[in-house]
Amino acid sequence: MRRTHPVRIGDLLSDFTASPGVSRKLAEARLPEAWRKVTGPVVSRVTTGMELCRGVFCVHLVSGAVRNEIFMQREALRCALNREVGMEVVRVLIIK
Repeated sequence: MRRTHPVRIGDLLSDFTASPGVSRKLAEARLPEAWRKVTGPVVSRVTTGMELCRGVFCVHLVSGAVRNEIFMQREALRCALNREVGMEVVRVLIIK
């Protein structure tokens, strides 16, 4: 199919990333950086692993004291993470 009028690359990329499957995957890819931004440098240092599977976001922490604090704030963190990535990606936040 040949285009009769030129199209800007930015318009093509925005159309591509607006599709539901691609935008969700991009939001999931932004989740580790959103975790660092939302929780701050102290929690980021003690975070050893993160994994997302079917809306369940598991975060592994080394420090028991930090783990307890994060556990108490997990619902607020879940909302902040979803707000940071721009869509409802995390349904459940599990702290290990």
